[in-house]
Amino acid sequence: MRALVIVDAWENYRSNIQIPTVNSEAHSFGGFLNEVCKLERKQGTLIIHSYGENIPMEQIEIRPEDWILDSPKNLKKRIEKDNPNIDEIYFCGFHFGQCIPLQASTGVGDDANIILNLSSLHPLWGNRNAWKHIMKRDSTFHYHLWSQNGIEEISIK
Repeated sequence: MRALVIVDAWENYRSNIQIPTVNSEAHSFGGFLNEVCKLERKQGTLIIHSYGENIPMEQIEIRPEDWILDSPKNLKKRIEKDNPNIDEIYFCGFHFGQCIPLQASTGVGDDANIILNLSSLHPLWGNRNAWKHIMKRDSTFHYHLWSQNGIEEISIK
């Protein structure tokens, strides 16, 4: 069984002082993630919302069958207790290069799966080669692309 962890889909981001558009950008991307969640639920994927103590954004619907994770360090225990059939875990959401790799490594280790096109790059990573730099820095992760046809692993060099 597959699980998709949506990281830090918050109503308000603290970096909105430095970057005034961060909330509207995140909320727009959240609408897209919500549509992905609808498709994934139909395929039997468990959606896990990991937003800590923050208020979740309205753009991503939290359904009764979804899980809300209070901390990524509790992910393995929760799976063992509530659904040991989960054998694929993918992380996405907000923001690539910052909270996504942190929650992924805390939740399952440094070889976690991250879906790039379901992740938003933090606006403070403004240089042209940010994605490439982050993937090289965090090279132990497995990187993937999502489509309605499936999830495909990609290699980086």
